[in-house]
Amino acid sequence: MSRFIVFALMILLVLPAAAQNNTPEVTPEMMQPLPAEIVIDVASILPEGVEYHPTLSGFLFGSLSEGTIHRVDVDGTISVFAEDEGLVSSVGIHVDAANSRLLVANSNGSTRDLASLFAFDLETGELLYSADMSDLYTDTETAHFTNDVTADADGNAYITDSFAPVIYRVTPEGEASIFAQDNAFAVEGFGLNGIDYHPDGYLLAAVGASGAIYKVPVDDPTSITQVTLPYPIGIDGMAIDADNNLIAVGRPQDGEGERQVIAVLASTDDWESAAITIAAETTGAATTLALADGAAYYINAYLGNPEQEQYQIVRVDYADMMME
Repeated sequence: MSRFIVFALMILLVLPAAAQNNTPEVTPEMMQPLPAEIVIDVASILPEGVEYHPTLSGFLFGSLSEGTIHRVDVDGTISVFAEDEGLVSSVGIHVDAANSRLLVANSNGSTRDLASLFAFDLETGELLYSADMSDLYTDTETAHFTNDVTADADGNAYITDSFAPVIYRVTPEGEASIFAQDNAFAVEGFGLNGIDYHPDGYLLAAVGASGAIYKVPVDDPTSITQVTLPYPIGIDGMAIDADNNLIAVGRPQDGEGERQVIAVLASTDDWESAAITIAAETTGAATTLALADGAAYYINAYLGNPEQEQYQIVRVDYADMMME
């Protein structure tokens, strides 16, 4: 999430209110072809997070303005998937298919004092647990904005906080703690943002304001290293694909002007460093993405317009574009 987006978000939220490799087997009769674009015909919901549902042939998305998690089918049919009175503003969402859960980072952009995680049953939408992290980081001068969430192979959830230099961990039983804390995460403006779990046992976490990516081993969170990049890229939502490439919504800081892209980052040295391939430019309104059917689907959240009437989930065939 860029600095422009977060400042817009702080104003907008005063209004009333990405694991692909663990996807279970889906039979052909359960699926419908995914279109190039799905229109979300619901006004003023500011859908920051999006995930592909592995069995329902559609997408799940959140709402910064009301917190409710919705489902949209391939034909555009929209229904409520999960809701709770404690959901104030759903930011990043993550399908933990191996444990049949949807994980939701919950914040309050107007008060900036809420940091919590909700877990819902992936098939029924029923609440499994909620975990409050608001009081774990004791620096009283620091606000909170829980942003993105992922899960490891054991079902532990990891959540970034964009205003505190910490990554939280929540166990499968809903017990929360600070997993990693580092001065590298403490930047002026918007800090930790996108996060995903690599199957080799570490997290990749992006810091928006600095354009950096950090590698955090799950068995030794003090051994944090910065991934060497050809240039900084301010990443919002991101996901690791089946080839262990990192696909991200980002704003490159490469001297070629302000623009938003779907970027493909690939590493040949276990994420000590990575090369960046720019797959496609967006319209500039995207926040996060999901991987499905060999493509990246990003969501246009239009965070600068609280009265937006429609939103779109848009397909990018990034693998084909990389070969050009």
